[in-house]
Amino acid sequence: MNNLTNLKNKGQSIWLDSISKQMIESGDLKKIIDEGVTGITSNPSIFEKAISSTNSYDSIIEKSIINTKNPKDIFELIASNDIKHGADLLYETYESTNFDDGYVSLEVDPSLANNKDETIEEAIKLWKLVDRPNLMIKIPGTNSGIDATKILLEMGININVTLLFSFKSYQNTLNAFIESRVKNKKSRSVASFFISRIDTAADSELDKNSNYFHKIAISNAYNAYNYFNENRSKMDQNFQKLLWASTSVKAEDLDQDYYCINLPMKNTVNTLPPETLNYLFKSKTLENSSLNDFENYPNILSEAEKFINLDDITSHLLINGIDLFEKSYNSLLDKIDEKIKKFSHT
Repeated sequence: MNNLTNLKNKGQSIWLDSISKQMIESGDLKKIIDEGVTGITSNPSIFEKAISSTNSYDSIIEKSIINTKNPKDIFELIASNDIKHGADLLYETYESTNFDDGYVSLEVDPSLANNKDETIEEAIKLWKLVDRPNLMIKIPGTNSGIDATKILLEMGININVTLLFSFKSYQNTLNAFIESRVKNKKSRSVASFFISRIDTAADSELDKNSNYFHKIAISNAYNAYNYFNENRSKMDQNFQKLLWASTSVKAEDLDQDYYCINLPMKNTVNTLPPETLNYLFKSKTLENSSLNDFENYPNILSEAEKFINLDDITSHLLINGIDLFEKSYNSLLDKIDEKIKKFSHT
């Protein structure tokens, strides 16, 4: 039994946190899906890397400038094409799981993170542009983003709420999903709860010999998962899944699958970058003897508050996360603009 089968048997889906034209055309993406991956996530940093590191998109850019020289318009065309291909490759999974799995995510412009109305407007535009039922629009989990999420879910648009670091933000996200069910029970959603970045920040304030070192992020995730289970009865079979994001390991003294083997919960998703996914394919076992270390997660979190302020940490991580994605988004637009100018003079 391989690790993906093991996780599937535990009730968890594994998604790929990457997409590019190169992966699609080489057949690598289809191969990964054939091996058991059941979803795809993307973000501005992923597209920035894909656009800046290859010339794969040059032909699209060159053809597009006949109609527009707006970098954002061209990026949306590039991204929507990749996302459409990903959605089509996952459509069989989407159908065979009765629409429970097989989704691909595309994020709104991160500069809109604190503007509810513009987030809604952009989400509708991207939803229509991709035009696939197994699309999820990614929206940052700010107060404005969560408000927008409720409205979009009521409209029937599938949503992936991203950049969730704090327990409170997750509570608000799940509550918004539950409230949206009054008007629309068909739209689908995941709540992307970030993991390793929390440990990176918390561990910098903790002694390496502390009982809480490398344990804050997973304990925080357990807290969110417990809240999900407490509210599971308020949702029908179409419930909002928790998605573990940022599960690649940042600390050098941890195995690459540390967060995978400690978060194999039923009714969750884990999205992995290619490097971590490859490690998971090759590693021999998913069984972990340290799972019991987190059964006492409420005490871990409460006792650790003597040394760290988790609310401050998660607030800063949200701000930094939006800033990082915004910089990546602007960088990819600059790269496209360079190519527009290049092709306009040839």
